[in-house]
Amino acid sequence: MAKNEILTRSGWQTRIREKMGVLDSYLPDSAIEQPDVIGVAEANIIAQIPDYDALDDDARLYLESAVVCECCVLLCPSMQARLPIQEQGPASGHRLYVDWEKKQALYMAERDGYIGKILYDSPLSPPSLLHFRVTYPKREWL
Repeated sequence: MAKNEILTRSGWQTRIREKMGVLDSYLPDSAIEQPDVIGVAEANIIAQIPDYDALDDDARLYLESAVVCECCVLLCPSMQARLPIQEQGPASGHRLYVDWEKKQALYMAERDGYIGKILYDSPLSPPSLLHFRVTYPKREWL
């Protein structure tokens, strides 16, 4: 396994599982540690934030959270096959249904929010991005 560049603390797999709300029996560490999950997730975020190694404090927290969300985005398509469709007890049973496409869209929006906070609220962002305003065209002919 290649060494992570952003999620380096121990227990990072648990962060992803808890974000998705699944148990480790359904989403083991080995599935999350695959290069096509954590490797691609980190590469996607690094491509958007090339100066990621210069971030600290709150910006670093947003960076890590963006990677966690990106991992969730990449794992969502496989979750339908990982989780049981129904639970059966001794007296009753019920169907379990999670709309993983909807959750994937929510994770994407959350990830984009974190990236936006890094790009537009950090000291690394250029001043031209921090100051803008919306103007309306003035129509003299009306």
